[in-house]
Order: sequence, then structure tokens, then C-alpha cells
Amino acid sequence: MRRRTRPRAAASRVGAVRVAAQAGVVLALVALAAVVSVVVPNDPWHDFFDLRVYRGAVASWLEGRPLYDYTYGRTPYGFTYPPFAALLVAPMALLPPAAVAAGHTLLNLAVLTGLTWWLVTPLARRHGWPLPSAWLAALPVLFVLEPVRETIGYGQVNLLLAALVLADVAALRRGSRWAGVGTGLAAAVKLTPGLFVVYLLLTGRRRAAGVATATTAAATLLAFAVAPATSWRFWTQTLWQTERVGRPDKTSNQSLLGGLARLTDPADPPRLLWLLAAVVVLVAVVARAVRVARAGDDLAGVALTGLAACLVSPISWSHHFVWLVPALVVLVDVAAGTPTAPGRWQARSRAAAGTLAAVTTVVLASSAIWFAEADPGHHHDLGVAGLLVEDLWLLLTLAVVVALPVRAGRAAARTTAPSPPAGSSPR
Repeated sequence: MRRRTRPRAAASRVGAVRVAAQAGVVLALVALAAVVSVVVPNDPWHDFFDLRVYRGAVASWLEGRPLYDYTYGRTPYGFTYPPFAALLVAPMALLPPAAVAAGHTLLNLAVLTGLTWWLVTPLARRHGWPLPSAWLAALPVLFVLEPVRETIGYGQVNLLLAALVLADVAALRRGSRWAGVGTGLAAAVKLTPGLFVVYLLLTGRRRAAGVATATTAAATLLAFAVAPATSWRFWTQTLWQTERVGRPDKTSNQSLLGGLARLTDPADPPRLLWLLAAVVVLVAVVARAVRVARAGDDLAGVALTGLAACLVSPISWSHHFVWLVPALVVLVDVAAGTPTAPGRWQARSRAAAGTLAAVTTVVLASSAIWFAEADPGHHHDLGVAGLLVEDLWLLLTLAVVVALPVRAGRAAARTTAPSPPAGSSPR
């Protein structure tokens, strides 16, 4: 009996040490996230500025004034989303600002928690990482990334839109007939997710693309039925007034146009050059996303599509780059040992993926671009080094869309979503 008891006691002690070590890692990451959220150069919370704009705009609208005439306080900022989005946030006008901010924060934290679980759990099971420790460790890491922090701090909708699109990835894996509804709703709230409808169509998911298109159309027609004059104004006038969004040279605009505007500062960026670059990048990145999806890795395909939209949109604020989160998950998965599809870089994929994942995490968590923030006419004050730092997210995104590895089909299916039930098709 003594011989049996000793191994059990030793195993128990080893297990206790392992649990304590896992708890220590989680607590250390939580503490690091708290510190980073305080010391980063750009205010991580922004007093829910965008949420205040939304609430003020719909409150003014419900009082009978034109939705798109509203500007918040003495700022030039007003409501820029389609009228359907205004219908969704209209209840905010009935609540005090503190309640709206609290509700928005709790909703986004719940979405982040769910997304983290959905993204991390398959990886943990594949690589033998303990649950829920892996999820608890990943949560503060993802939270501290600036696109996530700023989405919550500004009161933005990026996490919610990403969750809708990624819900369709899961629905496609299950062979659900409702796949496409999430993408359609996201495109009805904000125009840039419409690129995911193109992605669905090009990857052969015609039914899902049709469902997404029908959902967007239904939501848009609903807004027309409720507010015809407002809808007509948006689609014929407001949509084309790009100056309403903000200056393209602002540090937070990390799109191709933003980088070009800072490069040519103080002169205006040549729009024809930007248009040509945007078309080339859009075609190249979407084509790669389609190839990746056809190889069986929908998570990487969707991440590439979202990043393509960020690059080619005239204005892509730093909080729009939430699509670097699923890309980061793919990089970590490959770095941990998931095999990649055959190709010239297959042998070096683990080291390259690990390096790119580490760089992505550090750049996004440190809010590095704000160390070189500059006003119009001063973007060249710090020289080439200053421009490179100010464009770090743009450069990082270009690196990710070029170098994001393609996971082998069977491995990708096991590490992006639960396996489909018997008889279903991922297409």
C-alpha cells in the first residue's frame, strides 16, 4: 500500500505545481495587460467618444432633425453608418450615457470572451494545452491588443461585426442553411464587410453569398421603409462625402491611402496612384484568401479578406484592424506545430510564423504608432524612421497578408471550428 501511495502523492504534488504554474502565468498576463492599458502612449479608453456620437446622433434624429446633419459638440464628427445601423442603436437615446457605456462594455467583453474561447479551444485540444488555462491566458493577451482595446474604449462595433462574420465560418462548417446571415447583417451595419460576400461567392459558397446578399437587402429595405428620406440621402449623398470621416493623413488611419497621405505630406496624396495601388492589393489579397479557403483554411481566408478591406478602404482607423486577431491565431497555431500546406516555405513555416506572431503582438499591444504621431505638415519631422513607426500597422498588415501561412486542409478544419456533423459539407 505504501508503494502505491507514494506515486499517487508524487503525482498529486506534480499536478498541484502544474496548476499553480498555470495560474501564475494567467495572473502575470492579466497584470501585464493592466499595466499596458495604463502606460501606452495613446489613451486606451477615449471616454467612449464614438458611442457618444452614435447616441447623440440618434437622439437628435428622434427629435426630428436630420440624422446626417448632426455633429458632436464642437467636433466635425457625426453619424457615418447606413440608416439600418441607426435603427439598431436608436434605443441608446432612451438611456443615460453611463448605462449605454456600461452596456456596450459588457457586450463587447462577452463577445471577446466568446471569440477567444472559439478561437483558442481547437488549438488547445490539438496541441495538448490545458483548458481553461489556455483560454484564460489568451484572453488578456487579446484584450491588450489596441484594435480590441480601442474598440471597447471608443464604443465601436468592430468586435461585434467580426463575431457576425466568424459565426458564418462556424455555420459553413456545420453545413447550416443560415450561413451568410451574419455577414449580411455586418454589411448592412457597415459597408466594408460587404467584401466578405465577394469572398463567399469566389470560394463557391453561392448559397451563403445569396443569403448574405438577401439579408443585407432586407435590412436596407427595412431602413428605407422606416426612414425613406434619411435612407435616400445616405445612399445618394452622404455615402460619397468621405471628408465626413476625417483627415486621411491622421496617424490612426493605417490604410494604403493613409500611408500615402503621410508620405506626400503636406501635399495631397495622388488619388490615381492610390486607386491603382488599392486595386492591385485588393485583387492580390482576395485571390490569396480564396486559394487559402480552397485549401481548407477558412479562418485564414476570412482574416485575409478582412485585412484586405482595411488596406483598401480610404479610412481604416487603428481599431478597425481586429482582423489581425484571427490572423494571429493562425500564426500561433502554425508556430505550435500545425502542418502547413506543401509549398516552398513549408520547412521554415514554424519559425517564421512564431516570429511574425511575436512581432504582431508587440506592435499592437505597445500602440507603437503613437510614438511617432504627427499633425498635418509635420509627418516628416522625424525623418524616415518616424514615417516607418507611424506606418507600422500598415507595414505589419502588408507583411501578414503576404506571409500568413496556409495550414494543411485537415489540420485547418480541426483548428478553426468544430468538425461538421456526419453528412454535412463545409462548402
